[in-house]
Amino acid sequence: MAAFTIRPATPADAEALCVLHKASVRALCWGAYTTEEIEAWLRDREPQGFRHAMTDGGETMLVAERDGAVVGFASIKGTVLFGLYVDPATGRGAGRVLLLAAEDEVRRRGASVLSLQATLNAVPFYRQHGFMRQDRSTVRRGGRDLAVLDMTKTL
Repeated sequence: MAAFTIRPATPADAEALCVLHKASVRALCWGAYTTEEIEAWLRDREPQGFRHAMTDGGETMLVAERDGAVVGFASIKGTVLFGLYVDPATGRGAGRVLLLAAEDEVRRRGASVLSLQATLNAVPFYRQHGFMRQDRSTVRRGGRDLAVLDMTKTL
């Protein structure tokens, strides 16, 4: 199996990122969140939101590709990792590579701390990569409050 290639996302990737995001959340967050919470979270997700995030929203998005197919992506705004999603069928291992690329990007910006709000299912992944729990909080998605953990890592 080929290694991952990491590159900046472009607006042309928006459709693939939206599809991957929905598949990832539905497959990997099930059990940590109810079906109703997941569907509320994804209700308003559309490709134009991804385009806006990377063109006017101030987010830097990185894409992981394997054999020419998008298998994961990360989104960074300032020193916050906004999202890290992998294709549940083909993206195994891409999360680690994307996280390292996001950390490198934040270091290049001169920052020494990366923060994020981890979904409950992702907490073990982030702990394994050196993130420390700060506080329990919530995010509002589709009119629902979803539990998350605020986490940080000194780079």
